[in-house]
Amino acid sequence: MLSLMRSAWEGLLWPLRCRRGQLAIPSLFVLPSLFLFVYLLFETAKLSREKIRHQFALDAAAFIEMTNYSDFLNRSAYVNGAFPQRIFYEGFWNTCIEKKDNTSGECGTQGDRLYNILYKNGGFPHNIAGDPSTELDSMPTWLIRFGGTGGGKNSNPPSLGSGTLELLTMQNALDYWLSWDDAQDIYKLYVQIYQLLGSVEDAQYSVFKRLTADHNFFRKSYWLNTNDDISDAKEGAQFFNNFTFRPQANCIQEIMIYGNKPTNNPFQPYKIWAPASPVAMPTTISNCQPSSGLFQMESIPQADLDAMKAVHSPASQYGLANKGYPIFQSWGKESLTKNYFNVNFMSNVRCPGFGLGPCVHATVSVSGGKLWSNPTPKFQTRLYP
Repeated sequence: MLSLMRSAWEGLLWPLRCRRGQLAIPSLFVLPSLFLFVYLLFETAKLSREKIRHQFALDAAAFIEMTNYSDFLNRSAYVNGAFPQRIFYEGFWNTCIEKKDNTSGECGTQGDRLYNILYKNGGFPHNIAGDPSTELDSMPTWLIRFGGTGGGKNSNPPSLGSGTLELLTMQNALDYWLSWDDAQDIYKLYVQIYQLLGSVEDAQYSVFKRLTADHNFFRKSYWLNTNDDISDAKEGAQFFNNFTFRPQANCIQEIMIYGNKPTNNPFQPYKIWAPASPVAMPTTISNCQPSSGLFQMESIPQADLDAMKAVHSPASQYGLANKGYPIFQSWGKESLTKNYFNVNFMSNVRCPGFGLGPCVHATVSVSGGKLWSNPTPKFQTRLYP
């Protein structure tokens, strides 16, 4: 009986014993495939990580480099308009000059404001949209322009005429009780103000040139974020050399003033007095146009500003329609020449138009403000993927 039961049990187990080796053959294929899949995931993740790291590095470097341009434009816009308007408002708004005919002016019986007299003579720019104390930040464009005889300065490039500014005209001396001593004091203060503005703008331009020389901000930012060889970033930095960026200081060469000098003649107690010839101006800023002299404003061709927010090749050739300057940077020289599968991505992947190897791309632009005329310091750097 026991032998019969043993025989029956062994009969049931026999098929299982015969199939024990059947799993060995599939496992010879499944396990290596599984390991290959794991290595594929690892290599793919490594490739994606490096690409993302270099893309972020390029975005940061391009944005930082372009910010140098927008910062310079904003600072120059302040020097062009808001600063001189504020200085002359604080200094001359409450200074009144009496009229010789005793008629009322903007100051009532005390005559007219010296601020308005100098503005009408083209001495400085003013907010034509209202009172000089008007809040400007809410305005999309700051309508700060020269007035009166200085209207030609509002063009781009500015027209400075003969280069001579009549800060106080003969008609002013005829109409107002403007003494020669006061006229000289006004002239000296005017020259000091624009010498200061010229010195500030000259310093700003010097800093801008130093920051953008060899595009060090771009190269060092890219190097710090990737730890690649710093010389690699020269490839991306070269695209900033495609910029057409031509800031230009504009200066006047001479100033003429008129005033009243007392006489001993009771029938003509005052006579009009002026220098024998216009006074030559000192130079406090380099690169003046049309020649050296007293700074008036910084300008840049509108075509240069328009180009900073236009679509450019080579990006447009590959369907990239973002507005601004395209920056390309190849990457992977240190990490993609060898992997587990012995595939050299540097020789098998091509960045269109830029040689072997993969590349990352960014587009940067500057827009939103105005330098001259209507100087509005609202330039912004924008980054597109």
